[in-house]
Amino acid sequence: MREKMLFLSAQSRYPEDLEGEIRTENFLDILLERFDIDLLEYCHCRREPAVESGPALTVHQVKRSSASQRSLLHPLNKLRSHSPLIGTDKSLRAEITEMCRLNTYSHVFISYYMLSNCLDIVASMLPEAVIITDAHRFGSRMLENRAAGKRGISKSYHKLNAALIRRDERRLMNKTSLLLTATEWDALSFKALSFADAGKVHVIPPYIDLKEPAYASVETVIKEKSIVLHWNMNTGQGKNVALLFLKKIYPLVKAEVPDFRCYMISDKVHPEVAALARNDASIEIVREFEHTADYIRRASAVVASLREGCGGQIKILEAWALRTPVVCSLSGSEELICETGRDILLADTSAVFAGQLVKLLTMPELGSIIADQAYRTLLKHYAAEGVREKVLSLV
Repeated sequence: MREKMLFLSAQSRYPEDLEGEIRTENFLDILLERFDIDLLEYCHCRREPAVESGPALTVHQVKRSSASQRSLLHPLNKLRSHSPLIGTDKSLRAEITEMCRLNTYSHVFISYYMLSNCLDIVASMLPEAVIITDAHRFGSRMLENRAAGKRGISKSYHKLNAALIRRDERRLMNKTSLLLTATEWDALSFKALSFADAGKVHVIPPYIDLKEPAYASVETVIKEKSIVLHWNMNTGQGKNVALLFLKKIYPLVKAEVPDFRCYMISDKVHPEVAALARNDASIEIVREFEHTADYIRRASAVVASLREGCGGQIKILEAWALRTPVVCSLSGSEELICETGRDILLADTSAVFAGQLVKLLTMPELGSIIADQAYRTLLKHYAAEGVREKVLSLV
């Protein structure tokens, strides 16, 4: 008989958190292989359900009221920088309490958006349950990085906030049975906080299902002299990244390789970005996502996000699966296992970034070598079957 799991999730308010939502959906998909799941989804009044009920999945929703989305005073210590109010909604707390009272759950999965007060409720209501928490994008390392570039009161504020969140991280480790992180670096950061609980920490990276039709083709494709930009270019972060590329990097590449093409793949494009693209005949905006794999497979290079918040990691893995080399910023690749010059090309300035693209556009043999090594890295660390087996072996 299949065991029953309570899965606590939330829809993000932020389009930039695409990777986080994909990660949560992937966990749900894997765990449905073993458990009958009650999914409690905390969502906004204007958002549709992310998933639908099925034979092994029952979806419960708690609508987030407009009143709960506002706060007169933002607390100094935010367990989640993007969701400081999650867990304080009375209707959410009441629903979790009622579900725990009425059902026998052997396991509880708490997505990273729900780690605030939800963990305390579940731990008190289901003391015998195996509690699995996803610590993707927990806050202390990010706040420490922010504090490094500040001065005066601002620096003290960020350092204090980081210290308070480290305290909450230790508390999280103590109360959870299994703590999952997205990267080795995050896992080591948690383990260093509490050696007694270090055995609970495991890395579950993002993954690509190579059996999907887009990736399953083994047909050899002749590379074109083109590059692909693939992220949401209508969000604030996505727009800024696209403008940075078009203004600072693209002209440098075009000066060296005047006959190449640039495909910008995004269903929505900010007007400022679209205006720049219209002024150059070599740039084409592609809004038909069903052809994305074809554009990437034929391209000489994929430009991954230059900054965080544009789904950079998953876009890199998609390019690797389609055997196309990637050029990325240092920060955009830091969560992946990769080495510049081996399975990816990295750059920290506009000039270097442009130079890496020029290499791939003019030296197809280099791109082929990097793409082949990147595919092997994908098979070893980020293929769906291996990640699924690891998750199921842990729970």
